Amino acid sequence: PYRTEGGPVSGIADVNYAYDFSGDTYNFYMSHHGRDSLDDAGMQLISTTRYCPNSDPLYCPYANAFWNGAQMVYGDTYAQGDDVVGHELTHGVTEHESNLFYFYQSGAINESFSDVWGEFVDLANGADAPADRWLLGEDLPIGAIRDMQNPPTFGDPDKMTSPNYYTGSSEFYYGTGDNGGVHWNSGVNNKAAYLMVD
Repeated sequence: PYRTEGGPVSGIADVNYAYDFSGDTYNFYMSHHGRDSLDDAGMQLISTTRYCPNSDPLYCPYANAFWNGAQMVYGDTYAQGDDVVGHELTHGVTEHESNLFYFYQSGAINESFSDVWGEFVDLANGADAPADRWLLGEDLPIGAIRDMQNPPTFGDPDKMTSPNYYTGSSEFYYGTGDNGGVHWNSGVNNKAAYLMVD
């Protein structure tokens, strides 16, 4: 490991972002929900940063982040967003709590829970300009990837009757079927969360 609990700061920026934002997420869940880590039993938080699958130049730099069932994994620069780190960790919370089926509507709720709690971590950190409120990933070099206040900004639906609501196939690979639109259709609950909070 490049950094462990209580150890010195790493010379790798992504390692420090993952470490600090994992701590922020842990603290958010503990202080607001009385939850001790992802499993509510003190589960160790492990992150891989600058992930590059098999060093394959087709997939590197890896432009995403994911929860793999045991730890967080971030492509180069993807640990730089506290909302992204909170998002991935919340997938772990969902897995240990409701374990929502990761297809179609239940998968969209799973994704939205991660967006919502990722944004809550971001809001609790208090560093965002008002224009960045409800944007997911605005601190990444690529910029925001979802707008929870106005999901259609990124082509996501804000209600089930939206023409953006995905009803196609459930092909596994994101971009061709997105497991039944789990990322796209998360916009419905994201908009609901925005409306309830603001």
